[in-house]
Order: sequence, then structure tokens, then C-alpha cells
Amino acid sequence: MKKLISVAVGGLLGGVALAASGVASAADIPLYPTGPAQDSSFVRFVDGGTHAVEVTAAGSKARLSLDAANPASHFLPVAAGKPVAGTLTSGGAHQDVSATVQPGEFVSIVALDGARAVTVREKPDDFNALKASVALYNLDARCTAPTLKVAGRDVVLLDGVAAGQTKRRQVNPVTLSVQLSCGGQPVGQALSLGTLVAGQRYTVFLVPAGAQSRIFFANDAVSH
Repeated sequence: MKKLISVAVGGLLGGVALAASGVASAADIPLYPTGPAQDSSFVRFVDGGTHAVEVTAAGSKARLSLDAANPASHFLPVAAGKPVAGTLTSGGAHQDVSATVQPGEFVSIVALDGARAVTVREKPDDFNALKASVALYNLDARCTAPTLKVAGRDVVLLDGVAAGQTKRRQVNPVTLSVQLSCGGQPVGQALSLGTLVAGQRYTVFLVPAGAQSRIFFANDAVSH
């Protein structure tokens, strides 16, 4: 039986119902109240470990399940300036997590093995309807000089991303596969991002994987 990592989540105003059948069916059901009209703020939850992740809204039975097949939720709208808080549990270990999302900010809470959670923040200002946007989130300090190259070519897509930080660039909407290298050496297999779509955003996550590192990606879709 797989060990379950659970994130029990509660905002100051309490959670509202989220369907229990997974990301796809829950995408259009808000997890948090959005408050009065203001600049949009968003939070998503990401399974960056080797076990399934469950997000449970405090004060209700609403749940969101993440796993290797569906590692990231959509970006969920939240009220700006109000903490999103919860507890990350792995086996008998517990860690409280909290993030306050500012207007216009996109926050990713990434659950890693060992009951650890890392928060990564972006405030996008680079929208281009004719380009796709690809980011690298570095969540593995052991990968020295992480570099994301176009697979099969000596073309650097993204590099120079410190641990806990992110970097993003615009690219042509083409079919794209990427290869991770750490310390100048390729790590793992090439990762296919499929055919990128103009105007859409994508994130490649670099996370620990035992003695090595691994990458996976998510489409930065926003829940409506």
C-alpha cells in the first residue's frame, strides 16, 4: 500500500466544497473564497514526491487528490492578502504550511517526500498571445548548475535557476522535448512537453528523486 501524504488546508474564511473525484472534475469548483473584486490571486498544489498527495479543505470533507498521473492542480483563485494555511502530513511527521498570496501573484505549494513543502511564487508580466511560456522551478538543491536543454540539441532553454527559485522564457509554439542536466551531465530521460500552444504557460518542476533528480511538467491552467 502506498504511503499517503496529505495536506489539510484551511483559509481564514474556511474552504468550500471541492469534488472528491480528482483534478479534472474539480477544476471548476473553488477551494477557497475569492473575496471582493480585485486583482486575481492564485494558488495550486503539486505532488513533487513519490507518494500520492491529498489536499483536504479544513472544515469540510472536500478533497483533491494528486499523484504521478495528475501531479498538479489547476491554479485556484483565492482572496489576495489572506493566508492559505494547512498541515502537511507524511506518515507520523507533520509540517504546518501557510502562504499569503498577493494581488496578481501565482503561488505553487509543492509537497516533497519527508513531509516537506516548498512554496514558489511568480508574478507573471510576460503574456504574449503569439508565444508559449515555459518555466523551470528548481526544488532540488543537490542538482548543481541545473540546465534545461532542448532534447537532442545543444540548445539551452533555461539555466541559472537557484534552488527554490524559478525562471521563465517565451518560446515558439512548437512540439518540444527537454533534457535536464546537473553539473554539465544529462540526468534521466528526455521529457516531452507535447505541442505547446500559443498564449499558454507551462512549468517544468525539478525535484529530488532518491539519489538523483527528476523533472515533470504541468500546464499552468487556471480554474474557472
